[in-house]
Amino acid sequence: MAILTVYTKLLDKTLEGARIIDMGSTKSCECFVLPREKVAEIGKKQPHLQRYGFYILLGRNKDMRPMAYVGQTNDFTNRVNDHKQKKDFWDTALVFVSKSDEIYPSEALYLEYLGWKAATEADNFIIDNTKDINKPPLSEDKQNEMELFFEDIQFLTRFYGCKVFDRPEKTPEPEPFMEFKMYMPKTGMLAFLKFYRESKRYVITSESTIVGETSKSCPKGLAEFRKQVIANKKLAQKDGELYSLQQDIDLSELVSSPSGAASFCAGTSYQGTEAWVDEDQNKYPSEWWKG
Repeated sequence: MAILTVYTKLLDKTLEGARIIDMGSTKSCECFVLPREKVAEIGKKQPHLQRYGFYILLGRNKDMRPMAYVGQTNDFTNRVNDHKQKKDFWDTALVFVSKSDEIYPSEALYLEYLGWKAATEADNFIIDNTKDINKPPLSEDKQNEMELFFEDIQFLTRFYGCKVFDRPEKTPEPEPFMEFKMYMPKTGMLAFLKFYRESKRYVITSESTIVGETSKSCPKGLAEFRKQVIANKKLAQKDGELYSLQQDIDLSELVSSPSGAASFCAGTSYQGTEAWVDEDQNKYPSEWWKG
């Protein structure tokens, strides 16, 4: 696998200030990170900022929601003066230019279109552009070149730490579960079970107690696992003849039925479809547990 080296040049010798980020001699794209108050100062010293390029203005609105404006220019140091007067939200500009001068007016317009399209589709920022940007005419070869160049723009934007082009990752919905309890009057044991029907997972929750003694009728694998749980004070604390669980215990690797979960708690072979009841004291038939 080839190694990609990313270079950062600190223009004012601070990590938070103006800097240049690029990917070395194999890539033409370079990114100028410019704090709003540093644009004029840095622009005088960096002639690359006076070339055709693509840029993003970044900041937050009054509600502190992230905002961005995407654009293209032939001279950012000149173009930014208008943005300073008309746009208050931004505090940082990312300016992307080509070290090998491969961006011209048509290419810059196409990059602006790609940037606007990616940012609006990602819907991760409020995009401050007031008008939709239509796809400009460009030869197929040049489109391919600029699409590759825009991939580098996206990479450097992410490297900087901005997700304006990235769709928010969807948080997976938690798997639904049913809750049951099991009570043994003779011992006072009270255990609680979460049964995840889709994945067939049996989890004894941390507020449960389990019987301390393990009988010979307890399935061998469960008996050994019970020993390990009881011996670990982070998992179980002695409470008279019972043990109080300190953490949830996932039995998925050991049991495949409610009887296995009940046997773990009771320390002996136990009929789970009879032992586990819901909050209304209802038992569920074997067919339900099998799904």
